[in-house]
Amino acid sequence: MLTVRWPDDFDDYAWEVESKGWFDGVTVEWNGTSIRPVFYDPVRLSQAISDELAGGLFFRESNLVVIEIVTRDHMEAAIAAFSKEDLARLIPN
Repeated sequence: MLTVRWPDDFDDYAWEVESKGWFDGVTVEWNGTSIRPVFYDPVRLSQAISDELAGGLFFRESNLVVIEIVTRDHMEAAIAAFSKEDLARLIPN
């Protein structure tokens, strides 16, 4: 069974999440395992990669999921899609 747990006050700052293009505060519980995907939009991901490479040798982000826009609807659609295919590839908390 798949359960998605959002922060209680997510709707209060959802607009900010969308404008930042990044979110890691949702927990997905699946088959007794808790997983925290990290959502980025393509623009923010590019910025994060550039910033990280400027200060080091590599960029790494566990459980990375890139979606068009970081909104609740887009995140839920991605979770639903990858839960059918490859949720097992994500790293448990």
